[in-house]
Amino acid sequence: MAELFLGKVLLKNNRDQDELDTDKELCERLENRVLLLYFAESGSSRCQEFAPLLKDFFTKLTDEFYVNRSSQLALIYITRDRNEEDHDSFIKNMPKRWLLVPFENEEFRR
Repeated sequence: MAELFLGKVLLKNNRDQDELDTDKELCERLENRVLLLYFAESGSSRCQEFAPLLKDFFTKLTDEFYVNRSSQLALIYITRDRNEEDHDSFIKNMPKRWLLVPFENEEFRR
């Protein structure tokens, strides 16, 4: 599934939203991992209820304290929000290990 994102830009969920924009960087972060694709809209009550559960699940499965092979899971967040402010507000409280499809990239939001 990592091939789906080759040639695309993904962002790290950090303050600067650093880009993973080369195929080598993407492969290092995605290949041979279980990829979770999370499509969500911050204003949706279902997404608001589910997000803390997913955050806890992801945190435990990527924390070396809980599991031996913590690096085998990658999550890519794909926003369904209509404006960037809602998107930014939502991801601010999510794990920094999440990767993001840039808000401007509408290819995955259709």
